[in-house]
Amino acid sequence: MSKKFTLGFFAVVVVAVLLYVTFSNTPSVSPVTVLPSPISSQSITEPKFSYLDILQNDEFKDGMQKAVMDSDIELAKTLQAKAIEIANAAQLPDAEIQILSDERGLNYMLFLAKRQLFIAAFERRYLALEGIQDIKLIYPEAQNLFARSDALIAQRDQMINDIAKEMAGGNDIGDYLQKAKDQWKLVQSAHQKVKSNP
Repeated sequence: MSKKFTLGFFAVVVVAVLLYVTFSNTPSVSPVTVLPSPISSQSITEPKFSYLDILQNDEFKDGMQKAVMDSDIELAKTLQAKAIEIANAAQLPDAEIQILSDERGLNYMLFLAKRQLFIAAFERRYLALEGIQDIKLIYPEAQNLFARSDALIAQRDQMINDIAKEMAGGNDIGDYLQKAKDQWKLVQSAHQKVKSNP
């Protein structure tokens, strides 16, 4: 295996790791205002639990994403009521319970779900070697992620071209693009297996 091809392979792995880190730790952002962080003046004896723990719960996120995909406002309201119930049971500060409450709280939960749906759709498109222009129109709530997403798509496509050039050895890369795409997908598949089986 040539040095250039090895470097191309390494670059594919690096971008895959960057993609995972970028979108697995995306901070929650409010569409209108910056929400207060959990109250930091709590005594040491109180549990370190906040409204964010409720909103980041996998079951809650899955349910709210389903509500968005199905345009099911009743499901979203049911999930909101459950979140408020949990917040009250956990004796969260009134300021945090207020974040989850009323129409503003519901809109915030739906906003987060739409961003999460964009990220999931982006990851699928990235791995399938597809573009993302249409999902940017569907999920404008993720607008602050668009530039980074476009950059990752461009890096992916450039890596595939670099792999094809290396395979072509100076010949026209057109005949090698599909092989380069297959090689890129193979590396991504191996990376996904490693990520799912730590």
